[in-house]
Amino acid sequence: MSDDQREALRQKALAEIALLDTPPEREFDVLAKLAQRMLGTGMSSITLIAPERQWFKARCGPLASETARAQAFCPIVVENEAPLTVADARLDPRFAESPFVKGAPNIRYYAGVPVRIQQSGGDRVAIGTLCVLDEQPREPMPSDLEVLEELACVAEALIEARAIALRAAEGTEAHRRAVERLERERRQFKQAERMADMGSYRYDIEKQSTEWSDGVFAIHERPISDGVPHGAIIEHFPEPDRTTFVAAVMRTLDTGEPFEMDADFVTAKGNARRVRCSCEIELAKGKPVALIGLIQDITERHDLEQQLRHQALTDDLTQLANRAEFHRVLDARLREARLVDGEVAVLLIDLDGFKGVNDVLGHAAGDAVLRRVADRLRASCTDGCVPARLGGDEFAVVMSADVDRVGLDRKVRRLLHDLDIVADSQGQITRVTGTIGVAWSTAAAQDRDVLLRQADAALYAAKRTQKGTAQTYQSYGDQRQAG
Repeated sequence: MSDDQREALRQKALAEIALLDTPPEREFDVLAKLAQRMLGTGMSSITLIAPERQWFKARCGPLASETARAQAFCPIVVENEAPLTVADARLDPRFAESPFVKGAPNIRYYAGVPVRIQQSGGDRVAIGTLCVLDEQPREPMPSDLEVLEELACVAEALIEARAIALRAAEGTEAHRRAVERLERERRQFKQAERMADMGSYRYDIEKQSTEWSDGVFAIHERPISDGVPHGAIIEHFPEPDRTTFVAAVMRTLDTGEPFEMDADFVTAKGNARRVRCSCEIELAKGKPVALIGLIQDITERHDLEQQLRHQALTDDLTQLANRAEFHRVLDARLREARLVDGEVAVLLIDLDGFKGVNDVLGHAAGDAVLRRVADRLRASCTDGCVPARLGGDEFAVVMSADVDRVGLDRKVRRLLHDLDIVADSQGQITRVTGTIGVAWSTAAAQDRDVLLRQADAALYAAKRTQKGTAQTYQSYGDQRQAG
């Protein structure tokens, strides 16, 4: 079959299902949102390919309702009847000059799979795509296409069920098939909800009644047989997320603007969860008739993100803040100090004799000393002080804003005492002390780099004078010694 004949077949099949240019339908919208959420992209669509244009039956993100077919991504999927992934469209000669890449919506990443329908003659033909898109390039994962293929099966079932429903009036047999198809679509939709730990809801404004999909019951840990409970469902959201959620719903009712938010959540069994909620107005004849939306259990993803964030900001050996987190905290304290005309103190700490621990007792003993130093810093650094390991045997402390110079001197003397550590192993003994350089942000004009250079200068001035002591940087060049 020639390309022209295959294209004519596709257009005939598209015309037969009477889906092009139809009003939005909730099932297709939810399916597009599922694809977007499961793959974490900024855009998604269910796209139908007409002779000169591509039209979006459902879309999420900054996509127009239709665009020209030329230089678009989805027509290639349909023409080749095969999945397509593009890691960075700017680097792909097929799309680098596309107006959809060079201009809005600035597509970089694309992954799409064909959506096919069964013709009366038995052939399956692609009439559109289910795809996700993003403004940022990303490396395609094999699971991306697997998820899209599974969701495309649901889209095909929706289209088939819809087409059968349109022909149901032709006779009893057509009606029976429609029921079967719709039931299959319902089961597949439930499977999609379970895959995404997601459910949908609808609140009828006039009747003040709520409908839940099975996925919402699962997230609430309530049996479906009990029905949607009466009473304050909002109580499942602890404060302050409860107040934020209520305010968002009221704003949607007042303005018609949809919202999406992440919130803490407590199930009917008292289990803590993290959920993502969305809400928008459903209109009928231009008037709001319901609130519809999705709720998704993102607990595992949230916990993983928190864990990765902690790992990115924490020194693995000592579990203190690492250099990047130290700089972030210091920058934040300096911004606060500028607003209130305050000042921030920084301590730079270098261990004396630490190399001898590694040389005499071994690196395991050295690691143990670093952990002991971290424990003692944590014990001494209370009330807003933030200790950090900058690397090797270098440590630092951002002092709390309410510490004055007298109070800081006391803390420094205590630290010098706490950092005097004796390490022993198999009858061999070594001693480690800490030398401290102190600097105040007013002398550094609240500049982080200057402040750290001044603290470093004070540290090495103390080392030259006597290790195991502390000195404070003075702008006129003198150093005040403690210890």
